[in-house]
Amino acid sequence: MTSLPPPESDPKIDHGASPREFHMLSIEQVDPNPKQPRRTFDRTKLQELARSIRGHGVIQPILVRRIGNRFQVISGERRFQACQIAGLTHIPAMVKDIDDQEVMFAGLIENIQREDLNPVEEAQAIREILQKYGFTHEQLSDKLGRSRPALTNLLRILQLPADIQKLIVEGTLSAGHAKVLAGIHDPKDVRIMVKRVLREQLSVYETEKQVADFRGSAGSSTNLHVARAEATLQEVLGAKVRIHQGRLKGRIEIEFYDKEDLERVVESLIGNRF
Repeated sequence: MTSLPPPESDPKIDHGASPREFHMLSIEQVDPNPKQPRRTFDRTKLQELARSIRGHGVIQPILVRRIGNRFQVISGERRFQACQIAGLTHIPAMVKDIDDQEVMFAGLIENIQREDLNPVEEAQAIREILQKYGFTHEQLSDKLGRSRPALTNLLRILQLPADIQKLIVEGTLSAGHAKVLAGIHDPKDVRIMVKRVLREQLSVYETEKQVADFRGSAGSSTNLHVARAEATLQEVLGAKVRIHQGRLKGRIEIEFYDKEDLERVVESLIGNRF
């Protein structure tokens, strides 16, 4: 273990050093990452981690990068916060030269692997990466090791009303329920179905059946067969689908985000023949 001098007197760090080498940084020199994907932390679990750190120390160093005369957490936000609660003055850290894009990926991937993000936080982080760095859903799914439909369906959670998203963050509604509910277009209908799910303690499977019945009776589809066709297309295409069936003819609406997402939808429909 080496002690890292203050940034003012140590402008250079050997980033080629062994990844096992770390430094003891003053807690006061370290800042949290403002782009940390995880927005909510369980205070009770942080207190438990703080007690463990008081008794056994920090087993795994955090990862930081230098920002001017200070350091910013790349991964290890919970350990950093727990060290503050424990009253530590210094924290073991590995210092790495890394850009903003890599920081976002590192934080997102760490939290996904540890299952630390709730579905809304994960969807928000994924949307921010898509918007800021211009990745297609296909490209980002490859980087994250997720299927493209799974990523697209996760993003659909953000189309739910804010009050329903809050229930997901709190754990009142599961990610499975949220993805099913995202198939309902009218916010009023979503809230009606959420009340039914909570009142009757419906499973995800039971919710799927009730949503299909609900949408059929609510007029967004003329019958259960059409509602199920919508659900099937949405799963295959990873996009919101609405089927309008009239007396003599009907039409299918497929929602997409941008040009790349449109091409992805078309490829899902007809393959690589365009």
